[in-house]
Order: sequence, then structure tokens, then C-alpha cells
Amino acid sequence: MAVLAAWRYRSTRAARRAALTQELLRAPGESLRLRMADANWDAAEYAALAVFLLPLAAALFALHWGGEVRAQPRETTLALAACAAALQGWLSWRLWAVLRRARSLALSYEAGRAAGQELDRLAPLGYRVFHDVPVEERGFSVDHVVVGPAGVFAVETEGRATPRANGGESEVSYDGETLRFPGWRETKPLKQAVARADWVRAWLSTAVGEMVPVQPLLVLPGWQVKRTAVSGIPVLAARRIGHFFQKMEREPKMSEALIHELAQQLDRRCRNPAPAH
Repeated sequence: MAVLAAWRYRSTRAARRAALTQELLRAPGESLRLRMADANWDAAEYAALAVFLLPLAAALFALHWGGEVRAQPRETTLALAACAAALQGWLSWRLWAVLRRARSLALSYEAGRAAGQELDRLAPLGYRVFHDVPVEERGFSVDHVVVGPAGVFAVETEGRATPRANGGESEVSYDGETLRFPGWRETKPLKQAVARADWVRAWLSTAVGEMVPVQPLLVLPGWQVKRTAVSGIPVLAARRIGHFFQKMEREPKMSEALIHELAQQLDRRCRNPAPAH
């Protein structure tokens, strides 16, 4: 455990000192990748404790009482065994929770990568794409921000495992207010996409000194989206991103100068900072 803790600390410091990634634009899911690494370290630590706890408890019991002629009271032995079992159960529960968190983060990371690759194909249409825009003062990041002739778009991606039942059905119904997946409903991703767009709008408007409209957009990689109403924010499958932007109005909504200024603001925010010395 000491070696594991020391190596984790050293790896964290080495990542902060890394010169290869300084001043590079952030990749899709950059913050998720870091959280996945933390979850993997947590899982390793809980697994190490869970594996060695009971043998350690038995060894301590034998070391302390094994040489004594007089037997220890049964109640004392049972109490110690119960404490060890309870601690073992807690460690197992924590390990299970960490593994579930790592799985959820991996799913979200893959969804962000899938959407990011589709968004990067918009360059020929005159769009600049910035991934994992950090908002350190609020403790979150915007998955993608797209700037181009049709305006500014804050793109939120959500990863949801597709069901194996019902012939592998992977269609989600959207009525403008609720996402209806097979077996459950969600509204949080829609609200989160709107909140992220509101933050981008407020920040960019302050940065450039004029109102900048920002359109929220939700992308669900791996799912087919069936709209049942025309209201609500756009919700797309990842493979429909190109089609969505191609059918935008041909008349540009923003000048080239404004697009360039907005891109500069996003570029500065999305650069990885230089390592501290």
C-alpha cells in the first residue's frame, strides 16, 4: 500500500510536470480521462485493502493470542471477527462503487470521443471546434463548443449503454421535454445542455463585449433519436451531426472578425497550462 500510494503521488506530480502536452489544445473527454485515471487508482487501492484485510486480521489474532495458554473469551473473538467482516464488507462495497464509476466514466469518455470525431469533420464548412472547454471556477467542463458561420453551439454528449433485450433496440424518443429510453426516462441531460450553453453565452459575451447567442445541442452516440415534437433543443445521434450543420442557413450569422475573436477566446481557455516549476 505504501508503494502504491507513493507511485500514485509521483505519477500525479509527473503529469503536472509533463512538457509534452503543455500549450496543446484539449482533446475530447480530457477531464473524463483524468477522472478515469483517479477511479482506476482508487479501485487498485480498495482492491489491495480488501484482499489483505482478512488474512491480516487472522495473522494479528494468531500473533496476539496464539501463544497464550488460556483461551480468550468467545465474545471477544466474535466481536473482532465481526469488526473485520464489517470492514471487509465496506471495502467491497466501496470497490464496487468505484468500478461502477469507472465504467460510467469510460462510457461517457467514449461518447465524447465519438461526438468529437464527427464534429472535427466540420472544418471544411468553416467551423472551429474546441473540446472539453474547462470551467475551473465552476468545477465542470463543456464537452464541445463549435464556432462558425451559423453561430456558436455548446454541444453536450451523453453516453448511455444500449440495451441487449428487444433485439438490441437503440432508439430514444424525444418530445422536446423528455428523453424516453427503453425502460427509463431522463430530463437532466437536456437541462444540463441548456445550462452549459448559458454559461458559454455569458462568458463569450463578456469576453468580446457584445451579445453572443449560443445554441445548446445534445448528442447521444450509439442511439437513434426519434423526435415526436418540434419544440425543445436539438438532440442528435452522433452520425447526424454533419447533416445537421450542412442544412444550416447559407447566409452567415456572424462576421469573420467575430468568429476569429471568439475562436481566440476559446483557444486561450482550452490550452493546457505550462507545468509549474
